[in-house]
Amino acid sequence: MASARLIKYDTSILDAEDSAAWGSVIDVKDFNHLVLQFSTASSANGTVKFAGAASDSAPTFSAAKSPSNIWDYVAVLDLEDSSKIDGDTGISVAGTDDTRLLMVNVDGLSYLSAQVSAHVAGAFTVKVTAFDDR
Repeated sequence: MASARLIKYDTSILDAEDSAAWGSVIDVKDFNHLVLQFSTASSANGTVKFAGAASDSAPTFSAAKSPSNIWDYVAVLDLEDSSKIDGDTGISVAGTDDTRLLMVNVDGLSYLSAQVSAHVAGAFTVKVTAFDDR
């Protein structure tokens, strides 16, 4: 049996974002597993959605989806209870601080980002640990 190659890196998409905004765009082409460490602070109130693209170059996530700017919201899996969080719905928090471990299926995706929307208060952080064990 051949040993699997393992590539790993850590980065942040959102780093204590305290307004309605898009986070960093990360290249996920070399990975097949992403674990997201989601956390909020300061009585956060808002929604975070994750977005992906399968294009050769990164789309402009902050611009409207179109035939020349193809991206979509993607579902994530809550590792606590294996529940699916719909990409169009995202994770909403209302005045409470939260931490979650999430997984994103990035097979076939090239880029990933996160959006804070409906921001009322607090800060949102999403750290990414990416693995490729193919």
